[in-house]
Amino acid sequence: MQPDDRRPLTQDFLDRFFGEGNDVARLPYIQQRYAKVSHIDSTVPTLLPRYSKDSDTFSMYVIANSSAHAAQTGELLKAFVGPTYCTGGDELPAELDPSDPVDSAVLDLAPANSTFVIRTTSNKQRRIELCDALDLLQRTASSQPRRMWNVPQPLGRLIAAFDAALAAGGVASSKAALDLIAAQGRITATNLAHLRIKRLNRLGLSRELLSLHGLGDILRQDPPHPVKEAILNAVNSAIISESINRGDILEACDRLQDVSLPLPVHADILSYGDEAIAVLLTAAIGRNDAAGLSRMLQALSAEGRTSAVPGPLWEHASSLVASTGSALASTTPAHGQGSPDDAPKAVAHLDQVSSKLPTGWGALLQLVAQDDPNVTQTIDDESWRGWPSPADADEELAALLTDLSNESWSRVWKIVGPLIDAVGYGDASPRTARELITYALAFDRLSNSDLIAIHALSEIFLRSSPGASAYRDLLDELRESCDRWVSPETATTAMDFADRLVLAACPDEEARLRFAVALLEPLHRHQRRLDTATIAFAQQLSEELGTQFEWEHAEPSSDEESPTAALSGRTILLYSLDEAVLARTSRELERHNPGLKVLTSHDKVGSPTLKKKAQHADFITLATRCAKHAATGFITENAGKARIAYADGSGSASLLRAAVNGLLA
Repeated sequence: MQPDDRRPLTQDFLDRFFGEGNDVARLPYIQQRYAKVSHIDSTVPTLLPRYSKDSDTFSMYVIANSSAHAAQTGELLKAFVGPTYCTGGDELPAELDPSDPVDSAVLDLAPANSTFVIRTTSNKQRRIELCDALDLLQRTASSQPRRMWNVPQPLGRLIAAFDAALAAGGVASSKAALDLIAAQGRITATNLAHLRIKRLNRLGLSRELLSLHGLGDILRQDPPHPVKEAILNAVNSAIISESINRGDILEACDRLQDVSLPLPVHADILSYGDEAIAVLLTAAIGRNDAAGLSRMLQALSAEGRTSAVPGPLWEHASSLVASTGSALASTTPAHGQGSPDDAPKAVAHLDQVSSKLPTGWGALLQLVAQDDPNVTQTIDDESWRGWPSPADADEELAALLTDLSNESWSRVWKIVGPLIDAVGYGDASPRTARELITYALAFDRLSNSDLIAIHALSEIFLRSSPGASAYRDLLDELRESCDRWVSPETATTAMDFADRLVLAACPDEEARLRFAVALLEPLHRHQRRLDTATIAFAQQLSEELGTQFEWEHAEPSSDEESPTAALSGRTILLYSLDEAVLARTSRELERHNPGLKVLTSHDKVGSPTLKKKAQHADFITLATRCAKHAATGFITENAGKARIAYADGSGSASLLRAAVNGLLA
């Protein structure tokens, strides 16, 4: 190892890490093992112990030397530690708390998104076993040849993977794709910020979105429409919605004035959703802009969107317009709130631009295949959200996909995310989904984010109740790929596929059994690397699908309290737009945690019932496939002190895995 491969840990860092908030000195059998840690190696994760006497909790901080190595470190942790020696923290880099003295020290030292916090039980022997496993990981990593773990991928492919994972509900996978995009450094800071904003909006993390550095500069650069809307959504959820719902519009105006952001207050109001509309109307009231309000109210009325505005806000805006005698019906533009004098110029410009852009899914697919530069604007602006569902053009899209060359296929994946989002849970687009699945498998698109997208496409296909032949062909094709990706590390995704076999209509039981065996046999073979919740659900799937696999249940030792014993009387809220997944996950949680109260919701927007559930929950788990900020943002803003976890996928296994991790964190 060369001298420049080792970066020393400063005494200041060591004093901070082992100082306030860390009582590891009370565990001499642990402290002695790591007393001589003095550096970070370029290829070997750094191990640092932490103990809290008050809560009797022990954890190990595993620090990768860079964000680029974090994905590989996570895989090593699953292989060496997994659920056998820990109760959580081996899947994703931790969200460290700047107000915590120990976390703060690590944040100042380590690269962003590079630290894992591995937790274990209060049992002394289990703590020693965790340290032994991590020491073995470290020795193994130090003895292996140097290699580049992150093979550079085309930026377009990474962005396509990010969009597909985000649309399919892959929260962790979209984060991993975003980290890779950032690590490669081939994207501007502004465009990277756009992706972060898009993700935070989907997750409903309004306050985190509004705290992003340079948000005002991003707005001044006239970002794509979805970025503007995401920021307006966040302002509504985090700043003004509570005041509006109480009917205190003046307070909402005062709170909005405290937002030091150049909001797009003169934008076309009809191009935005309900949350953004509330912000634009509140801003106009705060400016005492009766003329602008009049135009906005008339535009909303003409489009039949008055229900998009909360009653108190509409009444206040209407009163202000009436009190000033504003009446601009004869000069109101058909859309938005711009000046009537500007309308001809704006319409002419819009026509000029629109003539170069696709106006439907078939045209978009053709331009994507041809690598036409106009595609980027259509996807970035999400103008496809105003089009009819891809289900209406299923035959056309499938025919176009069938005729693509290999080079064209490599570009088409960038519209998978928009297609999944646009089809949603209400329609079926079986032929298009089938062609995309065939492409993904033929070209080995089997990364975590790709697999989550393939699962979503499979659900869309199976939703159409295909005939026996089509059903059998799909399942056999998926089965043939299993030996390339099914492993304990992808157990959750594999069980999502198996669970979908239970939920979907089955016209060919033999094909279903063949696929189920291919999914579950590798997990059964390595079941000692699976946690008890995963094993329990795998056993249920095996019984339902008739695979005849027998699974062992790992029980806690006699001197170790069951990790779910403290859950009696606690409440968890599960959120997903897939009601069947909600029902199965709820039953599984209640079956293994009889004292736990499980609430569910599939509301698309906030409601009094959803608010009550969020406020009374101790834990919340969200599946974000096709979800909108109106629901996820509403939940997070009303969650109080509840611990929130996100599923990395849209199936029952994903939701269950996230719920268990959240309960035991």
